[in-house]
Amino acid sequence: MKFAKINPFPVLIFSLAALFWISSCTHNPVIDNIPEVCFGRDVLPIFQNNCAISGCHSGTGESHFSLNSYVSIREAVVPGQPNSSRLYTAILGSGENLMPPGKPLSLENRTIIRLWIEQGAGPTTCDTTGQGGGNINLLACYSRDIQPVLTSKCAISLCHDVTSHRSGYVFSSYTSTMGAVSPGNPSGSSLYRSIIGSGEDQMPPSGKVQVTTAEIDSIAAWISYGALNQNCGEVCDTINPVTFSGTIWPIIQSSCTGCHSGTSPSGGISITGYSNVSTIAANGALMNSLRGNGVTRMPQGSAFSACRIRQFEMWVNNGHLNN
Repeated sequence: MKFAKINPFPVLIFSLAALFWISSCTHNPVIDNIPEVCFGRDVLPIFQNNCAISGCHSGTGESHFSLNSYVSIREAVVPGQPNSSRLYTAILGSGENLMPPGKPLSLENRTIIRLWIEQGAGPTTCDTTGQGGGNINLLACYSRDIQPVLTSKCAISLCHDVTSHRSGYVFSSYTSTMGAVSPGNPSGSSLYRSIIGSGEDQMPPSGKVQVTTAEIDSIAAWISYGALNQNCGEVCDTINPVTFSGTIWPIIQSSCTGCHSGTSPSGGISITGYSNVSTIAANGALMNSLRGNGVTRMPQGSAFSACRIRQFEMWVNNGHLNN
């Protein structure tokens, strides 16, 4: 006999609900160690089934406030502070201030929402394949994931830098990039439509280094979740071995090859593979450019962090191998 696999998260939430409401202390060792709340699986359905309904918060009701997507829900939330979030205080209201009106959310659902806010109110989705893996945060960070790609592959000479600004678009900063972005709507954003285009509509144009599928996905996710101007931490490991294929080359592809490739590479320096990188590593040009020693610091407009530069330094000092 086979038994259906039960998601233990709602059961755990319900068992903790009474404890959560009895204690007003925000730090509780039991609460702190529960699994991360999944927005896509645990939070969004609550709002879709109880709030984002016709005549209420579907986006067309009297309030014109929608509660059917992460972007709109996030507007009424202060991450980490449920009691300062108007969305949360509304579901705890009374009388005319109670939401949903006349039909309060269950204790279990209110607990899920509170925990989600306490944990940072992230746009997490979940593994639905049954293969494990837990929650996945699909929120791409502008400073870490978006601007380096735009700087390398779009905001270049004769394209979308400040001087050229082809078609009126400049992708060298967050403020200028937002001129081609409709927050929450990738398909309505000129930036996204251009990088998935073809023929004459394709950007970068044919002959230039193209945006990868992973980079397109990151840009789509960033726009979908509100196109926020966030400065995020980066995954930067200097403990384990730094390899060319696993560490150095992926960084160069996203941040350097857009400018340093083609028939007229920037500064006359082409970086299209290991041999090019090894050459400038051996003569010192690579580290000098990353540090700005006697030359313009690279990458322009999105210089690497100290940790990232340390990774390059480790690779160079270990013989800049093709590993």
